Amino acid sequence: MRALHGNRFGAVPHEWMSRLFWALVWIVVLVFVAPRLVVGAEPASLWRTDFDSALREAEQKKLPLIMHFYADWCMPCQKMESTVFANSTVREALTTRFVAVKLNSETNQHLVRRYGFEILPTDMAIDPLTGRVLAMHSGYMDQSAYMKLALQTEANFRKAHPVPPRGEPEGTRPNADGPDGSELGEPQLVVGLNGFSPVAITKSRKWVRGSAKFGWDYKGVTYHLASRDELLEFRKSPESYAPKMLGCDPVILWETDRAIAGTPDFAAFYDDELYLFKTDERRKQFKANPEKFTKLQQALKADQIERTAMR
Repeated sequence: MRALHGNRFGAVPHEWMSRLFWALVWIVVLVFVAPRLVVGAEPASLWRTDFDSALREAEQKKLPLIMHFYADWCMPCQKMESTVFANSTVREALTTRFVAVKLNSETNQHLVRRYGFEILPTDMAIDPLTGRVLAMHSGYMDQSAYMKLALQTEANFRKAHPVPPRGEPEGTRPNADGPDGSELGEPQLVVGLNGFSPVAITKSRKWVRGSAKFGWDYKGVTYHLASRDELLEFRKSPESYAPKMLGCDPVILWETDRAIAGTPDFAAFYDDELYLFKTDERRKQFKANPEKFTKLQQALKADQIERTAMR
């Protein structure tokens, strides 16, 4: 009896250890494994939700920033969510080769206006080191089309920022043919305001020469800022500092419907917004009746602007 009594009580610690072990196993399953088994569940690191912080992260990691604009009521957006973004290949690519940010278009209207699209969903990517748009598509995409856009984005980014051979300083481009490192035949940079800093002009009304080192693209025009602080301020809200109408003369645009580039030699502010003119005569016309010309609403692109002399 003593032996049986001893065996019975001796088995208790072993039984409780077994229960404790399996309890710990279930905790691990619930905490780490179960969330990944949920249909449509994504790694916590896949999507960012704030544009500015995602842009900073992409800059630090030197990875292209890929953006998905959606709305809760958008059926094609929901379809992409349940098909494209639920695919493991797509998630793996977004997690390891990009910084990805998902943006509700209704709460990010300033970005919708900045990039000028009207259809949802819209997927686009920018170079976080220059601000240039690398790829863009509006409308539903299946997995194949989305991966094609991602690969195009990555190729464009690597072409702009090639990894130098070991031992060579980063940022050198020994095979570049163009003056700015672009290959011959590629569109050359359009530098706005003749290289003067739009932040310095707007904030202090001073014509301060910017630097290509602090360049940032806005709607196809590259602006040079005078310092890192100015660059950060400009890229947070480029529409607040860039000349209106992409620097086109508003008087000529109103009278002829032609997008003719103005010049910093004939600039004027109205309601703290900068306008450029081709001649002093047209600047005077503008000042005589600014409301007439500022009411003009026309979506312009950099490649529509005529940059030839016009009198």
